[in-house]
Amino acid sequence: MPELDGADTDAVLAAISAHEELLEQLSVVFVADCTTMCVGHHALLAVTTMTREDFDDDEEYEAAVEFGRAFRTLPGGVHSIHVNPELANVDFEEFSSSAREDPEGVFRSVAER
Repeated sequence: MPELDGADTDAVLAAISAHEELLEQLSVVFVADCTTMCVGHHALLAVTTMTREDFDDDEEYEAAVEFGRAFRTLPGGVHSIHVNPELANVDFEEFSSSAREDPEGVFRSVAER
């Protein structure tokens, strides 16, 4: 979807909202935008599909998105980011925290560091 180039989290979620079954099945979607294609590491934009309604209270939601609702990930991190939240091994905020600590703001799997 070329219209997602430069889109923020809300715009990404709005664009895929027509595919409600995806929002119910996926906790994260990955966007290959201009940044992905133009930057040497080809980091994808990882966007959480979780909204406030998915949590019991505001505090729980705020903790889940403490480091943002989107971050960049190298392609090698996609599998971990997709699978681990589903298994409740690692939450979205742990991946976004890791990306925040990276000098380029990109999540890198252990093998990519």
